[in-house]
Amino acid sequence: MVCVPATLCGVLAAAVVSMFVGKDLKDDPEYQARLRSGVIPQPKGAADRPSLKPGAKLSAFVFLVGVALVVLFGFFPALRDLPDAKGPIAMPIVIEIVMLSVAAVMLVATKVAVDDVPKTPTLRSGVVAVIGIFGLAWLGDSFIAANQAVIVPAISAMSQAAPWTFALGLFGASVLLYSQAATTRALMPLGLALGIPPQFLIAMFPSVNGYFFIPTYGSLIAAINFDLSGTTKIGKYVLNHSFMIPGLVATFVAVLAGLLIAKALF
Repeated sequence: MVCVPATLCGVLAAAVVSMFVGKDLKDDPEYQARLRSGVIPQPKGAADRPSLKPGAKLSAFVFLVGVALVVLFGFFPALRDLPDAKGPIAMPIVIEIVMLSVAAVMLVATKVAVDDVPKTPTLRSGVVAVIGIFGLAWLGDSFIAANQAVIVPAISAMSQAAPWTFALGLFGASVLLYSQAATTRALMPLGLALGIPPQFLIAMFPSVNGYFFIPTYGSLIAAINFDLSGTTKIGKYVLNHSFMIPGLVATFVAVLAGLLIAKALF
């Protein structure tokens, strides 16, 4: 009732703002220079593009089925119960099982050449992203753990003076931790201990997505590698990257909308 509509408002606001950020490709000097030098191929019309390879549509359908299963398991924890288990299987494990199974089904059903998979740009970008996120997540988690005695009291004092600033604490911690789950687990209990009403903590939940702030997160690195046009990039000053404005707009609008919805409903 709070988080889903608030997040949708944030995403829509970021999408609208993004329509007015940057130049069209026909007016972008870097893209045009890449086009002239042959670094990227000339754009082709739909009729001139090569046809999809056999099994492409089937693999996309299998992937969407896997996504639907992950959502289903997330919504209904009872589906993750095992006999004699103390509780349902954790979602990270379920996601790994489902998506590895999806990959296996794709290989069998589409009869794709396995040797070609490691040579694809998608896999190379994904491997770079995985290495980056594992290293940075470990580093951020170590930093928070080592400095918890300083960070938590600082957030606590700030939130006691102005409860809405707890969202800033969540955002700052997520920048360091690179994990929504780790940030939520580390700081949300503090919010409850400070007496912040649960509905407002839920409204602040979108602020745990601050890992876009420093452009080293896996999906950001992958997006930069995927974009041959060169218009998705890290700026000269690092923080002036392509994801900063959309990310800040989405987070700010989502939290603001969440607070308004929570106040109206509760």
